[in-house]
Amino acid sequence: MPELSGYAHVAITVSDLEASLAFYEKLLGAGPVGRIELDGLDRRIFSVGNGQILGVTAYSDGSSASFDPTVPGLDHIGLAVADREGIVAWQEHATSVGIESDLQDVDFGHALMIKDLDGNQIEFFAPPAQS
Repeated sequence: MPELSGYAHVAITVSDLEASLAFYEKLLGAGPVGRIELDGLDRRIFSVGNGQILGVTAYSDGSSASFDPTVPGLDHIGLAVADREGIVAWQEHATSVGIESDLQDVDFGHALMIKDLDGNQIEFFAPPAQS
């Protein structure tokens, strides 16, 4: 099998594209870098580093039901951060733009959990410090 080099992108579905774009622009500190429009689909593309992208997508015939991580499918998106200090910086940024977050220090690392307007879970994750 050819070797994989990581994820190219993750795309999430939202119920209100314009409101979600405003949320992600505040969270990520930058606007979309691209757009894909297909029949019934409008996706905006955000850069999340190292050539990886996050697609925020609305479907013209989509559901308005909130995201539920207990239903088979996506549980959350994990964005890599170098260390706990970086996690704290993301938390400070989220707070400064009015976005609620939950910082969790666990044995296997540090996680900052954020939910978007549809309940999609975004995690900023850093591994534990090496001793």
